[in-house]
Amino acid sequence: MPGYAVLAHPWWIALLFALAVGHLTNVCTTLYLHRSATHEGVQFRPVVEHLMRFWLWLTSAVVTREWVAVHRKHHAYADKEGDPHSPAVVGLPAIVFGGVFFYQKAARDPEVLEKYGAGCPDDWVERNIYTRRSSLGIVLMLVLDIYLFGIVIGPMVWTVMAIWTPIMGNIINGVGHALGYRNFETRDRSRNIYPWGLWILGEELHNNHHADPRSAKFKAHWWEIDVGWVYIKLLSFVKLAKVGYARSLSAKEFAAKHYTEKVAVPVAEKLEKAGEELEKAKARIDTAKTEALAALQPPEPTVD
Repeated sequence: MPGYAVLAHPWWIALLFALAVGHLTNVCTTLYLHRSATHEGVQFRPVVEHLMRFWLWLTSAVVTREWVAVHRKHHAYADKEGDPHSPAVVGLPAIVFGGVFFYQKAARDPEVLEKYGAGCPDDWVERNIYTRRSSLGIVLMLVLDIYLFGIVIGPMVWTVMAIWTPIMGNIINGVGHALGYRNFETRDRSRNIYPWGLWILGEELHNNHHADPRSAKFKAHWWEIDVGWVYIKLLSFVKLAKVGYARSLSAKEFAAKHYTEKVAVPVAEKLEKAGEELEKAKARIDTAKTEALAALQPPEPTVD
């Protein structure tokens, strides 16, 4: 077994270690949490899924059901009131510098977990370790980092690892809804921050994803590189992953089918009309309720 602080020198080993750990965490986040557990666009062999769940527990303290529920609610209310972390609602600086706090607030809401967290792992290890003791993994990682890099460099390496996932989330949920280009005129404000976000492994193609959330492939143009999709193809090649759905139409074909004014405007008008009718029906119900309660009230006593 290697001795104490065996990796402390030279300094660049610690840097490479932190980057490698961050990269693996990005892989598990985009492949397992996002494309598989949340949108079910791809399924992994149990051994691969368990390894990714373990790695996320060890390096990020993320609970699968919480992450999935918050992200599904984000899609349900994207850039409207109800979105757990929209720069359109609370402002770009609030999400870029504090998006993790908005995530934590939504993740602690039992109603959010109940409504949007269906279908997540519920085995013994998930219930008793990954969820009940979600912080234990990252504490064990701190002990490992101190052992490998020493009492000074070890905590520094661990800090980079601990803030890695929140920073990635803040960038995607903030910048990915404020800056960049759009291939599809979705009803939200999602944007692609490609190629600046290549290191996020495809998550930077955020507008592409919002246009077709279930697709395990985020790229839309031939010149866009989705690193996460490359990993999925490699795992599929060795029979460790099975793609359920990946968009095959070109960006132009998909936009013409789903995001032209001919398609989108009538749908939007119908949704708005349905909302107006719902409000009218609610008003009628409230009026009827008031009248019924008034009818049940005893008559005022008369004074002779």
